[in-house]
Amino acid sequence: MSTSVQTPSALEECSVDSLRAWRQVVGNRFVPLQLTGPEPFAGTLRTTVIDGTHISDICASAHRVERRAADIVADDPEHLKLTLQLSGRGVVRQDGHEAVLHEGDVAVYDTCRPYVLDYPDSMRSLVMVFPHRMLGLSAELVPSMTATRLAGDSGIGRVISPFMTHLAENLTQISGAPGVRIVRSALDLVTAMLSDELLRHHSSGESWRQLLSAVQRYIEANLDDPELSASRIAAVHYVSLRHLQYLFSHENQTVSGYIRQQRLERCRMDLLDSSLVDRSILHVAHRWGFSDASHFSRIFRATYGSSPSEYRRGGEAGQRSAAGAERADYRSA
Repeated sequence: MSTSVQTPSALEECSVDSLRAWRQVVGNRFVPLQLTGPEPFAGTLRTTVIDGTHISDICASAHRVERRAADIVADDPEHLKLTLQLSGRGVVRQDGHEAVLHEGDVAVYDTCRPYVLDYPDSMRSLVMVFPHRMLGLSAELVPSMTATRLAGDSGIGRVISPFMTHLAENLTQISGAPGVRIVRSALDLVTAMLSDELLRHHSSGESWRQLLSAVQRYIEANLDDPELSASRIAAVHYVSLRHLQYLFSHENQTVSGYIRQQRLERCRMDLLDSSLVDRSILHVAHRWGFSDASHFSRIFRATYGSSPSEYRRGGEAGQRSAAGAERADYRSA
């Protein structure tokens, strides 16, 4: 095995001539892996680290990579791997999915769950390992997209795959602030590929409903925070603003409209609650995230047809009438 390392931040290059040496080089570089395959074996690894993302150009003989359940521990970092097939054929399996990758194709898989990579012949691939938070998709959506072929020869893959291929060809040029921007752009493009795949094949699937439900639960749990915003919600759920707005468009809503609707409903319920009659309308408004009293009054009237104070008085009168009717019914029984 021959190894040459320039500097800790530079490109590291390593070539081996046996599967045993390959296991030593690759087997525990990112996460514990099991590697098997026939001899003779030869492999070359070129890798660098930019902004917390490990980028590797891997060229090797036929072999199999397996991440077993026994290799995974509870405190393992939550990382995703992206593989771009540069030559040869690869098969990725995870979460009950199987993707057969040819030149230019991309797939994503999660290091926190078992997976298998099969390379039946000589291969070359670009592999990126990065924290989950760097991919602009919610954790709830990732399992539906692991080991899914993202075609490099159709759709937006025809634009994105060449960019990723150039990235592999020019690892020595990626460093410093420009390198950070390039890597972030690459991950944004991958997010775009995954989002496009979701839009085409999963727009009515359970994964969308699960994510929308999770977002709505988060909103409802944080209605009292005046800083609640679409950008914050998107960041918490690892999705882009555009992706978040698309989710709500299925319900003919916007994110801000849903937040406003839920806040108004909480205020309306408080105004009807006789146990809260001693609380001012301003207090009720502030309690549910409205910082401007006049703005609250305007949108409340526009929604319910009366001002908050009128609505409260009407509610109290209605409750008194209902209570009187109950007493009359009781007397006549």
